[in-house]
Amino acid sequence: MRPIGVAPQTVCWHCGRSIDVAVNEKAARYLYRADQPLTIVVEDWLLCSCGAYQNVRQLTEITVESLGNS
Repeated sequence: MRPIGVAPQTVCWHCGRSIDVAVNEKAARYLYRADQPLTIVVEDWLLCSCGAYQNVRQLTEITVESLGNS
């Protein structure tokens, strides 16, 4: 899976602090079908240092590669 575009700026709904999506450990991940072929919406739930959870959604492209020799 490869994100399409730049990761969204994420701000905690409770305290207003910025949450770094790349650094924070994900508490949960959900995948939803997107409108375009071979794309999905990835929704990650992140834990803020204040204790609140924040969800972040990003459009993601799915690529399938074969491994090994055929």
